[in-house]
This record gives sequence, structure tokens and C-alpha cells, in this order.
Amino acid sequence: MHTTTKALLLLLSTVTNAASNDCCSSHPLFTLEPINLSSYYTYTTPSASGPKAGYISFALKHDGSNSTAACSGVTSMPLAQFYGSHIFECATQGGGRSSFAFDSYTGLIHVNSTWKCGGDAVYKAAISGTVKLQCETSVWQNPDWKRGELYSNTSTTCQPGSLVLQG
Repeated sequence: MHTTTKALLLLLSTVTNAASNDCCSSHPLFTLEPINLSSYYTYTTPSASGPKAGYISFALKHDGSNSTAACSGVTSMPLAQFYGSHIFECATQGGGRSSFAFDSYTGLIHVNSTWKCGGDAVYKAAISGTVKLQCETSVWQNPDWKRGELYSNTSTTCQPGSLVLQG
């Protein structure tokens, strides 16, 4: 009986260490999906820009963690573009922290993430990758434009995408 108890404790210790080491990988995988991107911008006259906004969102999953971060960003920069210099914070569960930056011209996404593993050990990853989204742009222009009316509207909607990054 004593030998059986020792064997079970050893087995339990091995299983526990293996499970906790999953989150401590030196090369973790991060999955970003679904990546949703859309934007619009309006001209109130042929030369005056009006309302504009760009939206991006995705779930950030870490292969060794059970938590998922909800990441989203909004821009009101010219032509509703993301320039890659603005950092957006993700809503993260489980004590970690994640943020991202996105450049809509190149498709480059940069992710920073920290998480705890094995007690008090804190791990960090700074990873980047390029997402290629399939997008459709529609342009409407008022052929009989008069002052006080909208001149044009351009909207872009992308099919949801995904990206896997390794730290």
C-alpha cells in the first residue's frame, strides 16, 4: 500500500509539472481569430473629409493557457487607417496582460503578452506577423451633389481572418 501511494504521488507530481510547463513554453503559440476589420470614411464636400472610423477585433489565445483575451481597436485617423503606432490594450482574463498594434497598410500585427506560469514566474512575448485579409471596398458618390449633402462614402469590409504567431 505504501509503495502504491508513493507511485501515485510521483505520477500526480509528474502530471502536474507537465500541465504547468505547457504555459511555460519558451516558444508559445498565439492564435488570433477571428480577425475582423472594417472601415468607412465620408466626404461632406469634394475637398472636406467628414466622419471616419476603422475597427479591428480578434480573440487572442495562448496555447498553454486556458484564458482568451478580447482585443479590439478603433481609429479615426485619415482614411480610417491604422498606422501601427497606436497600442491597444486587450481585455485579458487570468492575471495576464496583452496589447497589440496594427498597420492596415502592411497588415502587420504586433502583440505583447505577459502571463504567469508555475506560481510567481512571469513570462513575456513580443511577437509580430502579417495577416492577409480578403477585403471588399465599396464607394458611393453623389452624382448631383449640392452643399449640405454628403459628397461620397467609402466603406471596406474584410472577411474574418486568422493568424498564428510563435513566440
